[in-house]
Amino acid sequence: MKKILLITILFIFLFYTLYPQAISFFGYSFLFTSGALGVGLYLYNGRPFDEVVTIILSYIPFVLCCFITMYLTPFKDPYLVDYTKSQFAWVFGSYLIVTFFFVVHPKGTFTLFLYYIVGAIFAQCVISIAMHENAAIRDFCNSLQMMDVTVLAKRQETEGARLLGYGVAFFGAGVSCGFALIALVYIILKTKLNVISIIVLGGVYCFILYVGLLSARTTAIGLFASVILAIILLFTSNKKDVRKGQFFKFLAIAALFASIGHTLAYLYFPEFADWAFEAFINYNKTGQFRTNSSDGLEEMFQLPYTFDQWLYGWGNMEFWGSDVGYTRLLFYVGLPGTLAYFFYQFMLIKLSFTNDRAFTFTLLIMYAYNLALNYKGLSDLNLFMYLFIFYFLHYRYYIYTPQLYRLGKFNSTKLRYAVQGSTPHRRV
Repeated sequence: MKKILLITILFIFLFYTLYPQAISFFGYSFLFTSGALGVGLYLYNGRPFDEVVTIILSYIPFVLCCFITMYLTPFKDPYLVDYTKSQFAWVFGSYLIVTFFFVVHPKGTFTLFLYYIVGAIFAQCVISIAMHENAAIRDFCNSLQMMDVTVLAKRQETEGARLLGYGVAFFGAGVSCGFALIALVYIILKTKLNVISIIVLGGVYCFILYVGLLSARTTAIGLFASVILAIILLFTSNKKDVRKGQFFKFLAIAALFASIGHTLAYLYFPEFADWAFEAFINYNKTGQFRTNSSDGLEEMFQLPYTFDQWLYGWGNMEFWGSDVGYTRLLFYVGLPGTLAYFFYQFMLIKLSFTNDRAFTFTLLIMYAYNLALNYKGLSDLNLFMYLFIFYFLHYRYYIYTPQLYRLGKFNSTKLRYAVQGSTPHRRV
């Protein structure tokens, strides 16, 4: 009973860390609460990971570019402060989640950790359906969410035109659903599963895909990214590294669920099913994978007009008619700042690298996925990378290294240094 309670609490903490706008604590989103608790725990544990310094140093180039822009332009946009606060809170909120995860599961595998993340995204999709089908649930969930006047007006304007989820909607819903599709493909190719598990994961994959498409068509980018990942892993890995036969079983099951899901989408969401599948419909008719929204992006994709704008932007991140992430970044902080923005994201990816080549490919596909997303809107996958980083840091220093020592494969001098050294090194 105690284990079930701890698992439930962990799942709730993870859910609201992934979707912090879903609930308010003391007038702030849950991100403030999880971040504050994470900072307290990190300091209490003696600042255990030096790698946090690397994260901070990797972020500094973007901050410097923003400061230069602020100095050279008349605008004083609050974006940098808000973005930095969110990143800081997500870093330590992720540390809190990972620490709690290993309290509940002392030897928890990475696959289990991914199950939690995908499970939280799946739960958000279930709630989205429930909110659409039941007015009482919709009113209750909306009463919990933090929404300013602009967000509330946008949701009211699009009510009935798409699924509006709990904690996230529009572009953000597509980002998280697409991430889940990529993670599921990695799980299916790397984890030994029985038939029941394959059926369940096939159903989860299709459910997240369809709910994601009904919420934001950006989910299609995640679908393509997951397919590309599968192709890469199937052709670059041997049978020992990936489970090819298992994946083909998953494909057959997913195809069955996909056909059922398509029928159910038109049965229960006829008012916007055509909108959700517009790209696929156009592909069948014209051979072009396009939507009215994607056609409009060509006009929104604009480049700076002057050398000064290329160099340091104009310091304004406010929405001015373009959804394109690259355009907004270039006009906000110029080309150097834009490169620094994506450099930081790459450094987070790099900190998550392991000896598992399949997961390294998965991370690179996730990075490419995010680059593609920024053609549609401003995005990052930093929260997920923070979770990965702290998982592998904890596993490396608290599980893997002690195992090596017990097997006599770890230098005793290094181990003694880890125990007797300064606080950040005392991990064993």
